[in-house]
Amino acid sequence: MKQFNSTSAHCYSGFTMVEFLVSILVLSIGLIGLAGLQVTSLRDNSRAYMRSQASVLASDLADRVRANPTINYTTVTASENTGCLTTAGCSATQMAQQDLFEWNNNLPSELTSGEGVICFDSTPNDGTSAASAACDGMGATFAIKIWWQDKQPDSSGTVATPQRYIMSFRR
Repeated sequence: MKQFNSTSAHCYSGFTMVEFLVSILVLSIGLIGLAGLQVTSLRDNSRAYMRSQASVLASDLADRVRANPTINYTTVTASENTGCLTTAGCSATQMAQQDLFEWNNNLPSELTSGEGVICFDSTPNDGTSAASAACDGMGATFAIKIWWQDKQPDSSGTVATPQRYIMSFRR
């Protein structure tokens, strides 16, 4: 018959409380890192979406300019011409006004605080807003400049600076 030893009753198998707490700590640090990656991913996806929307809007206006080759869109003032939306139609100048009206209305609805300008510019990579677009009016290259406010804060937690998208093209 085997004798019962009181010291052998305390087996050291399985987890102790300290090992369990350490494993929970390691797991929680990993989950916090994963949450940080998720936040960064969402911020970057939002920025990429806004940039792609700006690209689509710039391409839309470029296509409108190419479709109406007799009018200089840089000198036209945007205004609504509902006749352009009917079968009766409108003149080329009225169509350009309607095109710019629709485009200017789409900018803030697609981009946060979106604004834009079309101009002739030999140095298109400048300007800080539609009010100060820094268009020099030189050359035969159109520049479509679009600005918007990034909804996501930057990595330091402050609101990001306005974003800009520029498209240059010839008719």
